[in-house]
Amino acid sequence: MGLQAQAERIGFHIVGQLVRHWDFEPSHLYRCYFDEAQNQYILHRGILTIVAADGTVY
Repeated sequence: MGLQAQAERIGFHIVGQLVRHWDFEPSHLYRCYFDEAQNQYILHRGILTIVAADGTVY
C-alpha cells in the first residue's frame, strides 16, 4: 500500500506535492517526505507515520 493510500485510509489529506528530505532519514529503512503545508510523512518498513504541522501524530 502506497503513502497516498495509507494517508487517505486514516483520513489525512496530503497538501500539494510531496518532497523527499534525505537529511531526515536516519537509515536506508526510512523515507521522509514533507508536503506543502509542512506535514511530515515518515515511511519505515512500509508503515506510515504522519506528523502534522501542528505536532499531532497520526
